[in-house]
Amino acid sequence: MSDDGYTLAEMLAALTILGLAMGGLGLVVGLISRQQLTSNRIQARLAADRTVDQTLTRWLAQDGAETLHGDARGLSFACAAATCAASLQVEGRRMLLVLRNGSGRARRLRLSDPAVRFSYRDARSLVDAWPPAETSPSHPGDQTPRAVLLAKPGAVAPLAVVPISPREPRDCQFDAIIGGCRIVTP
Repeated sequence: MSDDGYTLAEMLAALTILGLAMGGLGLVVGLISRQQLTSNRIQARLAADRTVDQTLTRWLAQDGAETLHGDARGLSFACAAATCAASLQVEGRRMLLVLRNGSGRARRLRLSDPAVRFSYRDARSLVDAWPPAETSPSHPGDQTPRAVLLAKPGAVAPLAVVPISPREPRDCQFDAIIGGCRIVTP
């Protein structure tokens, strides 16, 4: 008998081992590709949410936020010589945030969650409509909106939080304890 080649049994054993290794490698590649697709979907959703947050923040930074009126489905305020408005609209199975500036131009942003609603934060609480229906005469600062939130009811974190900077008078003497301008008496 010569040692010129492999026997049939040796060749079948080598091919079986090679086949098992390739099959395992194929499963690993399939698993990695599924994880990558999931990661890409999550990243795209987070990027869209960040775009909504940044766009809403820039949009509300215009003068006139002190004239803010809104409910859970939309809000509006005076901007320039017209009214700026934002509304949540359902289109099929999607929820859209539609922002209209003073010239009437609209920007439509797709939201990741169809159950989001607007809510409004003042110095003390979170309310579903602005201005709030009940106000305390002893706390007139409660009529100043501090932030607009876009969130799903009962969610741990909101989709967007837009802080509203208060417009203080030029001669304001801010008091950190009361959270507003001090009344100066001569």
